[in-house]
Amino acid sequence: MSVLYILDSYALIYRAYFAFISRPLTNKDGNNVSALYGFFRSIKTALDRYRIEYIAAAFDARGPTFRHERYPEYKATRQKTPEDLHSQIPVIEEILSVLGIPVLYRDGVEADDIIATACRLCAESGDFCRILSGDKDLMQLISPNADMLRSDKAGGWESIDEDGVKAEWGVACGQMLDLLSLAGDASDNIPGVMGVGAKTAAKMIARYGTLDNLYAHIDEISGAIGQHLRDGKENAYFAKSLITLKDDVPLEVGTKIIANAKDFFDVCAVANLNFAAAADALMKAGLPNIAQSYESESVERNKNNAGELFASEQEPELVPEESVIQVKTNTGNYTAIKSVKKLAAFIDSICAGGKKAAFDLETDSLEPITARWVGFSLCCKAGEAVYVPLITPDKLTDDSMVSQQDALKQLSKLFFNKDCMIVMHNGKFDYEVLRANGMDAPTAKIFDTMIAAWLLEADRSSFSLESLSLAKLGLKTISYKDIVPRGTTFADVPLEQAVQYAAEDADLTWQLCEYYGSKICKQNLDGLFWNIEMPLMPILAEMELEGIHIEKNELAHYGVELGGMIEQTEREVYELVGHEFNVASPQQLQTVLFVERKLPTGKKTKTGFSTDIAVLEELAAIDPVPKKILEYRTLAKLKSTYVDALIPLADSQSRVHTSFMQTGTATGRLSSRDPNLQNIPVREEIGRKIRSAFTARHNKVLVSADYSQIELVVLAHLSGDENLCRAFLAGGDVHRATASLIFGVNTEDVSAEMRRAAKTINFGVMYGMSAFRLAGELGIPRPQAQNFLSAYNAMYAGVQDYFTGVIEKAEKTGFVETIFGRRRAIPSLRSKNRVEKSAAERIAKNTPIQGSAADIVKEAMIALDAALKARSKTLDAKLLLQVHDELILECRERDAAEVGAMVKEVMESVITLKVPLKVSVESGTRWGDFH
Repeated sequence: MSVLYILDSYALIYRAYFAFISRPLTNKDGNNVSALYGFFRSIKTALDRYRIEYIAAAFDARGPTFRHERYPEYKATRQKTPEDLHSQIPVIEEILSVLGIPVLYRDGVEADDIIATACRLCAESGDFCRILSGDKDLMQLISPNADMLRSDKAGGWESIDEDGVKAEWGVACGQMLDLLSLAGDASDNIPGVMGVGAKTAAKMIARYGTLDNLYAHIDEISGAIGQHLRDGKENAYFAKSLITLKDDVPLEVGTKIIANAKDFFDVCAVANLNFAAAADALMKAGLPNIAQSYESESVERNKNNAGELFASEQEPELVPEESVIQVKTNTGNYTAIKSVKKLAAFIDSICAGGKKAAFDLETDSLEPITARWVGFSLCCKAGEAVYVPLITPDKLTDDSMVSQQDALKQLSKLFFNKDCMIVMHNGKFDYEVLRANGMDAPTAKIFDTMIAAWLLEADRSSFSLESLSLAKLGLKTISYKDIVPRGTTFADVPLEQAVQYAAEDADLTWQLCEYYGSKICKQNLDGLFWNIEMPLMPILAEMELEGIHIEKNELAHYGVELGGMIEQTEREVYELVGHEFNVASPQQLQTVLFVERKLPTGKKTKTGFSTDIAVLEELAAIDPVPKKILEYRTLAKLKSTYVDALIPLADSQSRVHTSFMQTGTATGRLSSRDPNLQNIPVREEIGRKIRSAFTARHNKVLVSADYSQIELVVLAHLSGDENLCRAFLAGGDVHRATASLIFGVNTEDVSAEMRRAAKTINFGVMYGMSAFRLAGELGIPRPQAQNFLSAYNAMYAGVQDYFTGVIEKAEKTGFVETIFGRRRAIPSLRSKNRVEKSAAERIAKNTPIQGSAADIVKEAMIALDAALKARSKTLDAKLLLQVHDELILECRERDAAEVGAMVKEVMESVITLKVPLKVSVESGTRWGDFH
């Protein structure tokens, strides 16, 4: 018995395309290749897993089918095929033809009908048909002579036979047609019986066996279901006429007419497939990884045909003579070397030619300051890379491995050659490891592929090498967790696996640089990339390495104090409620608030009604318990997130080293983690106490330089609004000036409450604050809040005109820009969903302002770093932290005034705007002493 494998091509193509819809795969020309990638990967997976001898691909007709003629609304509700998917289908057909898989289609019918015909022919000859699809309509074809292979989530295949259909649907394969006739098919716009879903249909067919028998006994079925079935009888039989598959489609491949299964097998033999030609076509389409897998199949088949092992006579260009091990993978040719002499020669050749080299470092820890080198890899050509092991569990032939000292010496030649470019992915980590292990600050040009990807697609969910390689190069990487099991480090990885993983990282980093380099220039982001983001990277690394000192004993004592405050707050909650309960449990809190105290419920969650901060803040206005819960949560978060967490994070010198995330936000602002030092509360005394634990070294002070209202300054510059610019140029209090305009009083008559309202509006406008939100912030009626906003819009009409223009331009271009040209795509601006569009408009308003402010702070850091280096012989001052609009430095106490003056001058002159930037400078021994 022979087995014919037949592809439900469109089903596989659509599945592949939409599997990557949130992060489409593109080739080097920027064209979407998700469908191409997924489709041909699926075919190769099937060929590798199953002993396939015969295979064909079924396609839908190019135009309307007999079902459209019978029912014009057939598939009418389906969205139009996306253009970037539609353009891939001819390429898929072409590559299938080149490969040698017959493409089957017939005018007036669908792929399902062609597959049904193939199943009938195989059954008649006693052969077997295996359908590669996930379409439930095709399950009616499963029989002793046919089954289905359905793609699974892991990228492989799961087999579905008669028992599988019964287990999944509750009916036999032969009953699937009647089940679908009752339930209809929403995806094809086939109505079925209104009010009868798949589960009910399954119960009815399981009970009565067939549609005909069900309607023969329709009087037995009472209630609403019975009425639905009676009313929908005509629809059920009409649906059946559409869903029934046509199994007598005339088929032909080329000039050969397919009259029986033997004809199929004559033209569908896998032995006739041309994998080498397919590999070339896939490579031209921009799918090197998939192309490599087809090329490998071609090589393997050539081996078998020749009856001998295949061996290349040409060595990879980067393989040194004294190599330890050579590895050929689907991605490239990789080599491990141990000879210092050969390493030196290799690096010398890079330096002599002023070349570009991708560099990747492997360590035994994710803590850059304490991590040991395990090895490093270099790549100067796509598909070829070398790995230099410094630590390995393998017993090598001699003891001449490269030492860390030798590695530093050789790498320094590369990292200090200004004619060379070093390419890294997440280079800040490698930079810090190099610095922590004795290398001076490199001077070579550095290209970070993670930062390049972020500049081009700031809203991506992941910038990992694995994610980007798959999306942009179509290459699936070796997973770190697959070679480094839990409880081990990279130092425990056998050399061959280490070569595969590490060299591949360098290779992919090189290829991503090739991909992103031209795109950075095409989108005019090269200035932002080379003048701001790349110079900033080493500055952030040095700040992280320096860290900031904390008083651990003070934090420990404060932790005890907070613990007492938390217990006291709990007791006060219990007194208000009348009994004890778990204050930290959302479920128990729901019972207390909404059942016992009968407070109004808000948004619904999976576990009941929400008790998040927004809900509690609203309820706090009408009940004391939510207010106390908010106090409890604030205290508990301070203790767990900061006090308890900071102490163990301090090193032996009591210094805490945060990590600044350069790619952490879509607006360009830096974020901080492990620990997050940017979110420590500053307004409340309890938060200020935590900041007060951050101190200067002995005989030194901290200097704080803070941009005053920088986002409002940027808004005034971008909008050019006369009243807003005048408020700044007058040199007074802009919030007081706004209050004066809104409330119609002289500035000297503005009360503290008026100023608070004006300040809330000034900043809220940038975030699209509604009257509802403003009313909640100020604790005033919504009509009054709306009057405030209307007054603001009238006084600052230029601001509203600016926002209108930003949104209109973004709707046309698809993105917004900062002063420095940073872009953020906002596709949801074109959404027909009002909620999505409103959210997108808020992003469009805020991003140019917040992003420009972030860029200005970054420019200031770069200029300040240069100024400090120029004065390093006389001023011992270093940047420690960046907290949004504030920079924290540490310097000698006697230099505080001079450093403060220099910092203020540098920061205020970094850019010229329509209104001047103002910087307030303070100094002291504790961070908590400032503003």
